[in-house]
Amino acid sequence: MAHTTLIRGASGSLDRGLNPSADLLASRRLLQSVAANPEFGTVVRLYRPAPTVAFSGRESTMSAFPEAVGEAMAFGFEPVIRPAGGRMVALDENWLVLDIIAPESGRDTAHKDVFLAHGQKFVELLQRLGVAASLGAVAGEYCPGDFSINARGRVKIVGTAQRVTRGARLFSASIPLHISPSVAELFVRVNRILGLEWDARTLGALDREAPGLSGEALEAALLNSFAPQVDEEATLADLFDAESKALTLG
Repeated sequence: MAHTTLIRGASGSLDRGLNPSADLLASRRLLQSVAANPEFGTVVRLYRPAPTVAFSGRESTMSAFPEAVGEAMAFGFEPVIRPAGGRMVALDENWLVLDIIAPESGRDTAHKDVFLAHGQKFVELLQRLGVAASLGAVAGEYCPGDFSINARGRVKIVGTAQRVTRGARLFSASIPLHISPSVAELFVRVNRILGLEWDARTLGALDREAPGLSGEALEAALLNSFAPQVDEEATLADLFDAESKALTLG
């Protein structure tokens, strides 16, 4: 069975490598690390991001992108280019981000199959938590995708994305426990600046669908479904130190 390492992070905390746990760019580096060192096995990273607006690479080429970046910074949100596909997402400490980085020797697995497999896991665990969850897009949702997880067929409650490089695959999911006023406003303002159509009524959160659900309970459910067997827990610094040692020995 493949080795699984778990990395946790909390908003605003620093690991031994002095990396903010919110840094989405760390996911890209983890993808590169696992691709170069398949012996690391699967890395599951579960964290609460600090205030961040994650843009897609395509959005970064738009003429209005500098204005959108300025709007994010005015709200105290860090603008970053997200490592996986999709469209802009505003996140803060009221969200959970789940990254699964796994070695992949070839590109035989279709994106669709991965989306379906992980999406069904989300649906099943959320239904156990009392959410009327199902797999599929909601008309007008932010960051639209066929494999979104919705509640009641009316609001998006989990967004998923992937990135594949030679030797590894990243599957990423963003889950809002609560939508803060700043996040709600940034979704409206940034999408308007970039000229991206969406319906604000589709922006869902789990506290509206399962009142009383705690972040701790959700984290436990996520790990039970996506990392039932963890061989070790580590920090970002641990993994990057191991990568440096592997390069030195190589």
